[in-house]
Amino acid sequence: MLWKGMGLFMNTESPIVVVLSGSMEPAFYRGDLLFLTNPAHEKYVTGDITVYKIPGAEIPIVHRVLETHDLVAKNSSRKSKTEELVRLPAVPQQLLLTKGDNNYVDDIDLYQGLDWLERRHIVGKVRGFLPYIGYVTIAMNDFPQLKYALLGGLGLLALIQRE
Repeated sequence: MLWKGMGLFMNTESPIVVVLSGSMEPAFYRGDLLFLTNPAHEKYVTGDITVYKIPGAEIPIVHRVLETHDLVAKNSSRKSKTEELVRLPAVPQQLLLTKGDNNYVDDIDLYQGLDWLERRHIVGKVRGFLPYIGYVTIAMNDFPQLKYALLGGLGLLALIQRE
């Protein structure tokens, strides 16, 4: 419930992510915990650190915006109940190109056939981080036995503490 509430408040499907690779070193290291927001009205600019997810890819990627292109898509006009023509405001759209700070080339090869990232691919913009806190998550994924040992220990504690 708290996770969903944070997601709604921050306008992102995932308000917290863990850095899983070294592609953003020295800005972020493997295991850093990132806090994200995704304000709909705010444009991304070169230098912003974003988290994006490509359709078909399981893991989101944390990389820096290298280049942006602003497009303006016109909304259709519609008539109100009084039959007056109402013009809807133009919706700003952006195309983004990203790159990891520790990588030599941009991310076009990661986009799986796309030339640019669109706003719909962006999970959020990094607003803050806690260093190395996410290593617990990485350790549990890399060593499943650790996860089972931790769960077993918590279960045993619950049984022992029972009064």
